[in-house]
Amino acid sequence: MTANNQFYMGEGYVPAYQISATPFVTSSNVTLGQIKEIPFRYVTQFVVVKNTGPTSSVLSIGFTENGLKPENSNFFVLSGSESFSSELRVDRIFISGSSGSPTFSVVAGLTGINESRFLLVTASNGFSGVG
Repeated sequence: MTANNQFYMGEGYVPAYQISATPFVTSSNVTLGQIKEIPFRYVTQFVVVKNTGPTSSVLSIGFTENGLKPENSNFFVLSGSESFSSELRVDRIFISGSSGSPTFSVVAGLTGINESRFLLVTASNGFSGVG
């Protein structure tokens, strides 16, 4: 009998998404044109982003820094008081100020899958629509 069966949890390890997630919360502000990376130590089960600023403030949210560039347009926007929630497997998100000086909050549920075991999500790696 051999003990060479090495097991690790990768992004496709379904049981990691079936149990309750570990909470992650952060709040900050971002200025016009500034890009903030929000890294997660573990792969997410879900992500919620809320623009906590006034209605005149606008956030751009993307999954790569390159996706936030206007020429790529691989991002979505949230006006003041709007929020976005989705079950997403990501190891980071990028937030930029598009108008005003918005404040934001991010809530995520983390799996037990270390971010180092997650695939590289970039357009150059075959993922269209991310930048």
